[in-house]
Amino acid sequence: MTAASKKSVKKQPRKMVRRRVWPAWTKPAILAAGAVSIVGIVAGAGWWAQQSGWVDAALAKANALYVDGNRLAGFVVDDVLVEGRKETSKDTLIEALRIRRGDLIFGVDVEAARNRLEEIGWVASARVERHLPDTIRVAIRERIPVAVWQKKGKFLLVDAGGVVIGSEGFERFKNLKIVIGKDAPKHAQALIAMLERQPSLMARVKAAVRSGNRRWNLRMDNGVDVQLPEKDPFAAWDRLAAYEKQHQLLDRDIGRIDLRLPGRVVVEVRPVETATPRKTGSRT
Repeated sequence: MTAASKKSVKKQPRKMVRRRVWPAWTKPAILAAGAVSIVGIVAGAGWWAQQSGWVDAALAKANALYVDGNRLAGFVVDDVLVEGRKETSKDTLIEALRIRRGDLIFGVDVEAARNRLEEIGWVASARVERHLPDTIRVAIRERIPVAVWQKKGKFLLVDAGGVVIGSEGFERFKNLKIVIGKDAPKHAQALIAMLERQPSLMARVKAAVRSGNRRWNLRMDNGVDVQLPEKDPFAAWDRLAAYEKQHQLLDRDIGRIDLRLPGRVVVEVRPVETATPRKTGSRT
């Protein structure tokens, strides 16, 4: 074709192809529908697996494999070692631990065991540890009783912090002083500290009774009541010791010693029997 003929050929216009315009919500809707379909398939499969018992069977099998694997590896409790136990009974300790020989050592909840131990009255604090492959170590710190709290006919041991230990082992601590009163445990340690300043007088104290939740009344071994003041009972106790050394008050026929007034000792004599006993016998 010549150059002149090329020029005579007219260019044909291109046909415009229109693309279909989808609404803006179409794509999210398709994705959402796909997601719902997938969720439905998964849920359906899960429902089928649950209804058919396949899930339970699979879990049981996995658990059995786990248990067998631990036993083959020797990770089972063979020994429980306890340190610090003196007053806590063996049965009480075993019941609180809930650990038996042959248990999987990784199945022991050491934190729960520790919490149960610290609920025992005698136990102030506890520690429970795994020592692989087969040992559980338990360390406890026991409370030290300082007095016996008489409450509604029961005798309960209390420690220096006023915590009630309980009645277990009470028979081994009958030498402790008896305290009586609603708030007596809270103030028992301060009372004992005061009494110990005068050992000879302390030995003659049988019981201490709280009066009005404010102060102490002491009952001595000869029945004499000693009334201590609310403020500075230590000084009053020392004053009584000085009077006792000088005048032997507790050997006299008195019923009460009042130390509530600062710097003074008031003594109340026992009432004298005025009635003459009637003689018995036969008349002649």
